[in-house]
Amino acid sequence: MKFQYSYTRLHVKDFQACHNFYQNILGLEATFTSEIDSYVELTDGKVKLTLLNQNKIKEYLGTKTNFLFEPESDRIALSFQVEDVDRACQYLKEKGVEIVSPPWNVIDWGIKLALVRDPEGNLIEMSQKGEMVGAE
Repeated sequence: MKFQYSYTRLHVKDFQACHNFYQNILGLEATFTSEIDSYVELTDGKVKLTLLNQNKIKEYLGTKTNFLFEPESDRIALSFQVEDVDRACQYLKEKGVEIVSPPWNVIDWGIKLALVRDPEGNLIEMSQKGEMVGAE
């Protein structure tokens, strides 16, 4: 049996704020939007992220499942690669995005990371690749 990954969907409380964040601040392209359903499909050309308003979930997925929505859950993190983590953090800070952890070097992995949150409190990891970024 083969499983092919297709996309990640976030169930969001404030659909408009999240749609704005991922499309206008992070620059993902909306390939399909349904304002009636409070649903959007976004992509960077390689992967797809979808947003669906939490209020629509039982309507679409049924009422037999007890859905739980906890604020600021760190059970999942969306990871984005950027050219310069420091510049990315500065840009996001200017846009009012919460910086959870400022940039730091993960010497063993040869990357530089920073953590921020989207409008729903989901953890976003930004990474900068390079050979021992910041190592001396």
